[in-house]
Amino acid sequence: MPDLKTSTKTPQSTAPYREITPEAIIFGILIGVVMNAAITYSGLKIGFTIGGSAIAAVLGWGVLRGILRKGTILENNIAQTVASSVNTSNSGVIFTLPVLFLLGIEMNPVWAIAATTAGAILGVAFIIPTRKQMIEFERLRFPTGTAVAAVLKSPGEGVQKAGILLAGIAVSMLVFFFTQAHILGLPTYGSFGIPGLTNEALDVGAMISSIGIPWPETFDFKWAIAPFAIGAGFITGRAGLVVLAGGILAYFVVTPFAYEWGWLPDGTSASNAASVARGAMNRPLGIGLLMGGAFVGLVHAIPSIKAAMGSMRKKPAAGEERDELPLKVLGIAVLLAFIVLFTAARATITDGSVGQALLIAGVGTAWMWFAGIVIAQCTGMTDWSPISGMALLTVMLCLLMTDNQVLPAVLIGAAVCVAITECADMMQDLKTGHLVGASPRKQQILELLAAVIGPAVCILVVTLLAARNTQEYGVPFGPGTDSPAPQADALKGVIDGIRGGDAPIPLFAMGGVMGALLSFSGLAGLGVLVGLSMYLPLMYLLPYGLGCLIQMRLTKSKGAAWTESMGVPFAAGLIVGEGLLGILFAGIQVLGG
Repeated sequence: MPDLKTSTKTPQSTAPYREITPEAIIFGILIGVVMNAAITYSGLKIGFTIGGSAIAAVLGWGVLRGILRKGTILENNIAQTVASSVNTSNSGVIFTLPVLFLLGIEMNPVWAIAATTAGAILGVAFIIPTRKQMIEFERLRFPTGTAVAAVLKSPGEGVQKAGILLAGIAVSMLVFFFTQAHILGLPTYGSFGIPGLTNEALDVGAMISSIGIPWPETFDFKWAIAPFAIGAGFITGRAGLVVLAGGILAYFVVTPFAYEWGWLPDGTSASNAASVARGAMNRPLGIGLLMGGAFVGLVHAIPSIKAAMGSMRKKPAAGEERDELPLKVLGIAVLLAFIVLFTAARATITDGSVGQALLIAGVGTAWMWFAGIVIAQCTGMTDWSPISGMALLTVMLCLLMTDNQVLPAVLIGAAVCVAITECADMMQDLKTGHLVGASPRKQQILELLAAVIGPAVCILVVTLLAARNTQEYGVPFGPGTDSPAPQADALKGVIDGIRGGDAPIPLFAMGGVMGALLSFSGLAGLGVLVGLSMYLPLMYLLPYGLGCLIQMRLTKSKGAAWTESMGVPFAAGLIVGEGLLGILFAGIQVLGG
């Protein structure tokens, strides 16, 4: 196979090799808008979102090469880059802005769109200088980015690998189908009558208890029916075992101990100790660990980042294409976005001074850079993005700086969350481009331009759903409505706690110290990984860890080359299949609604 990065001619003609084309850009924008709307709708229901890169790549082959008969690997890579950039801002919006509706605070959509659009631009601009460090120096896996590369390369690497990819997609769809089949009026896993089996998880502890074997109620042993988690774990491999170990420690050791010693809130029963401990103790500790571990990792990476930024300042040699966008362009983008963010803060702070608006916009911008690196490291190591935890912490900080004024705090928090989702998405896409030989600079230009579209689409959908729910249920979001918005509901609890002086600041601080100490152990990213394992539900960590173990076993028995060429495409199919079916079910829900 030719080197795609240097190849400029097709074998059949003298036409330039297709990469940035009108077809790829238009297709990417259209698919991104559709995915954004559908995932926003489903995310307000289930509390989490799915990525769009793999979905766009699969659809890209069908449209660009199947229908238009023109698609190349690099052209499809541009299409999925644009689509994911448009789509990916939805999680940052739906985890934050719906809390304003829950609190009965009027939101001006213009300022909301302005703040989140500024966040999207800042996120892309801030993460670009770290590309070489994370992708070329540290060589982080970025499982979704690797999976998308497998999708893009499958037509060019033979029918066998494409067949393996399709087999993974089929298996994933078949397994995931019965978690959502009730939407079509069909039986789900929960209707099969198997003890411990619900629509979305298998409670192994309940299954063991049903056959008369004692099982401690405080031991949460639910396994999510989530093929994507197994696929992500397989692509990650051995490094992901740290996440699994941290989850087992948090839920099988710390939680039962905390329950027995009465550290959990009064009235906590043994059966719900795990869920209570996650919200009251594990989550804030995990966020602190993320912060402390990421800070130490950032300090260690400063020399490499300086070297990367220095290379960005150098002019390319004659005839050589620049790898990254120049720092001057990024600086202008950051300045313009900061001005927009400051204007939104100034307009929403009640009786606030210009200095206070500058403070909250400045701190928010600095926090975007740091939090974006945290999120990018998390996705690079494990494919998990603890964005909702960052949302909680961001709003806490902003509330302290605005004398508990919720509106500007939530707007800045939404901007930060959109920024860090763009950071994670950008690095996943750049990883994909690195694996298929694309130009980083071209991807960066289009990601920067396309990122401004997503926030407006998502906020429009949120506003329309709030109006519809208010007419039908009397409230815009929350339990009992068609859009429970669980992440925003959790944020409401944090805001109420801060207003009442009940924020878990000691736990954040304790976690920060622990994360820093773990990262000084010599194992790169250990604090981030352990923090992530405490933050996430164990039900997703267990299948993720299973994927890691399967990869290790097959690498030992079949060899690393076999695992890379055969196992990774199948694992990529597991991620893609659940994503495609999730989009399909979301579309059915939208049409049904």
